[in-house]
Amino acid sequence: MINIFIYILFAYGLSNLLVFGMGPYDLLDWIRNTAKKVFGKLGNMLDCMMCTSFNIAWVASLLNLLLIPTLPMTPMLILYSTILPWYVIIFCDACITSGAVWLINTLQEALERVNTYEQGNE
Repeated sequence: MINIFIYILFAYGLSNLLVFGMGPYDLLDWIRNTAKKVFGKLGNMLDCMMCTSFNIAWVASLLNLLLIPTLPMTPMLILYSTILPWYVIIFCDACITSGAVWLINTLQEALERVNTYEQGNE
């Protein structure tokens, strides 16, 4: 179970970096703006924690299945690697990761609002 927790934290950190981070020399900001110009509405996926984490998850799951199948690192591979077909594993990994990252992000935003409210009342 600790592996799943570490994986979710990895996905959250990477999603947070891609969605909100500027990067050195504003590189990540440039990538987001370029994606919006090139892909239109599809480029907006780098502005959404849920969309970004979904894409991170399916890529991570696919890479895990193809490159290191003997070392499961994603939730569905850890729990059901020998039972379910690969396409179900990839889709479920993406859904689990997206939901968990969205939940962590929602909790973080709620805590930030509470903190801002408390600072305003002092």
